[in-house]
Amino acid sequence: MIIKIQFIWRFLDGLMLLAINPKMMVKILDKDIQKLLKKLNASHEPILLNVESETDSQIMDCLNNVKRKIERDSGKMILGWQIWKTNLLVEAEFHAVWEDKNLNLHDITPKGISIEKILFVEDEKLTYDGTQKDSIRINTTNNELVDDLIKVCEAIYRFDNRGERAFLYDLSSVLNENQLKHKVNLIELREIVRCILNLNGNQNSICPCQSQKPFIDCHGKNLELIILKDI
Repeated sequence: MIIKIQFIWRFLDGLMLLAINPKMMVKILDKDIQKLLKKLNASHEPILLNVESETDSQIMDCLNNVKRKIERDSGKMILGWQIWKTNLLVEAEFHAVWEDKNLNLHDITPKGISIEKILFVEDEKLTYDGTQKDSIRINTTNNELVDDLIKVCEAIYRFDNRGERAFLYDLSSVLNENQLKHKVNLIELREIVRCILNLNGNQNSICPCQSQKPFIDCHGKNLELIILKDI
């Protein structure tokens, strides 16, 4: 059971944005997208790519999908960022696409939801060493709870990628009881924040844990201490 939980944790981290009223960004001149692109300082301009899933492509497993495609049809792996936008934030997610012999790029990785195109930014500065790369996110609202969501997601990434954990997808073999408890607390905190945001709430909204207290006086009270915990 722990193995399954670990896999789901990893999978949900990657789909964090998709659970909140997802919409694909197709307007490259959007001011929020431009702000994110400036932060990325990528080596190339963004382009729209059709999602062309291969029959053996696995959801959100771009690196392995592209590796298999190269083994079959040659070509090259191109690293960069796929850009997402919701009503709350914009996110650049580490992504790999396939380049064919004519130098055309193809996104062959399914997303788990129906998406026809992605906005992709090639970035020659990126390398892959077997570890995960954290997404880059920007709050596009005045709601400070969105900043809390971003902080918690970043804390989950730091936890999952501390030391040897960076190379593992099944963390059950390396987590002790305290570490497992901390990971559960982080996941619970993330889900509480997402729940409030899905109801258009903020830090002063009632915490969904049924305490009847505002989030900021309940699960949000010690948020900074929890996410900065080094374990």
